[in-house]
Amino acid sequence: MTAALTSDRRSVLVRRIRLLVAITIIYNVIEAVIAIAAGHAASSIALIGFGLDSVIEVRSAAAAVAWSAVARRTARRSGSPWSPPAS
Repeated sequence: MTAALTSDRRSVLVRRIRLLVAITIIYNVIEAVIAIAAGHAASSIALIGFGLDSVIEVRSAAAAVAWSAVARRTARRSGSPWSPPAS
């Protein structure tokens, strides 16, 4: 049995998720810059590849965040019963 989320609890969870996503994206950007710079300095294709992988992770995360925002906005406009309450 699950309890329905209250509006306040939902707001707290949304803020936590956004913070976690922001921290993850920032970490991956820093990781990419360091790995690519170190790979270039050491002429290491493996380090450069690792850095490029971090770039791909950041792009994927950004795409997921954008998709989520668009889906939420579309659901609100259409009056979908699955749309979250306005915050």
